[in-house]
Amino acid sequence: MGGAKAEDKPAAATAEDDWCYQFGNKNAFDSKAPKKSPLALRVVVFAMTVLCGISIWSMCMKQLGSDGWSRIVKIEVVEQPCNKSTVPPSEVQFAHYPQPTTYSREECKCNAVRFFAIISSQRSGSGWFETLLNSHMNVSSNGEIFSRKERRSNISSIVNAMDRVYSLDWNSSASKNECTAAIGFKWMLNQID
Repeated sequence: MGGAKAEDKPAAATAEDDWCYQFGNKNAFDSKAPKKSPLALRVVVFAMTVLCGISIWSMCMKQLGSDGWSRIVKIEVVEQPCNKSTVPPSEVQFAHYPQPTTYSREECKCNAVRFFAIISSQRSGSGWFETLLNSHMNVSSNGEIFSRKERRSNISSIVNAMDRVYSLDWNSSASKNECTAAIGFKWMLNQID
């Protein structure tokens, strides 16, 4: 038995050869630098990428419809909040910025409004104080708003009346058109039905 035949190769060498031939190059795992691709191939790949991008973009524009640009480039003006640094830090919790529904408060929207309530017993002599408040051009004291029984009959009617006063939607002789700085009412606790 002089020489080894091709069939007598070790099994490990055959498996290695099969592995390397699957990739088309026996030296595929060598650490040689790959050949540079020609410029023409790069240009073709770039052109195909650009064409695919343009076709995808055009399909998206067709799906958006005729007003596609207006939906894409929609610019909204966001209302800037008022600068609250003019209100002392100790009074920030008491400053309100109501938005009435019966008129526009646009020119005075950044003027803080303080809420108040004069709570007294009937015939307590607090009328002079209410008159003093109403003499100021930016203060509205709406008087005894709960003198009518239907406004004080249950909690929801009381809350509704107070909401209308504090949102500046209460119309009375004390309502001012100037920039209101304080708004309130008088509540006599011992009303007689």
